[in-house]
Amino acid sequence: MNKDFITFTKEISWFIKKSDKIDFLKYDSQLHISEYFQNIFPVLTELLINARILNLRINNQFYKLFSWTNKNDISFGWLNLIEEQSKRSLNLISEHKLLLTEIGGIKEAYNQPASSLSNNQNFLFIESECSIGIGDWDEYYRAQCNEENKPIIEYKDYICFTKEANGNKCLYNSKNKHVYLFAHDHSFQNVKCLENQPEYTFYKIDGIVNFVDYVETLASEWKNNLK
Repeated sequence: MNKDFITFTKEISWFIKKSDKIDFLKYDSQLHISEYFQNIFPVLTELLINARILNLRINNQFYKLFSWTNKNDISFGWLNLIEEQSKRSLNLISEHKLLLTEIGGIKEAYNQPASSLSNNQNFLFIESECSIGIGDWDEYYRAQCNEENKPIIEYKDYICFTKEANGNKCLYNSKNKHVYLFAHDHSFQNVKCLENQPEYTFYKIDGIVNFVDYVETLASEWKNNLK
């Protein structure tokens, strides 16, 4: 069995169940990404060209396991979900669609760097997991704004593209592509509260303005941990 997959199943032990049907696909495991993708995501491209790629199906769902070797000589990587073209009406930006078309979205990350945007995430980028706005935190957010007499952001054009285990979310404005963190609870040192917003609501992440910045920062964090 593939060594990277064995490591993945040990580190993310809850993901694969005994009843799951797993098929390892024998076709081309080389990376095929467009020149346009390479121009939009140069750091991610550099990371991906060094990946070991395993194509597989789990319960008839297609995945790609991207794996590398870290500085501790340990396999680490992403299990990316490759979805069929969605019929959902989410207004995803072009860069997000490009990412999904060429490499899919991250379902699980294993042996990840100690400090990374991928840490504690339930998913990253996967279209079927994305949503509009802040979901169940709407009432909380409005109460915080009313209590502190702060303006309420209209987020009908905001797409949530990551979700942490504790409910924190990253969103982008589909009109200007700017990225925001909505965090009701955090200990991050690399974020600043959005101007004229209550604490523990909307933040900007240091060094990240838009969606491409987010993806490239994530790629840099992993690339910097390669052996």
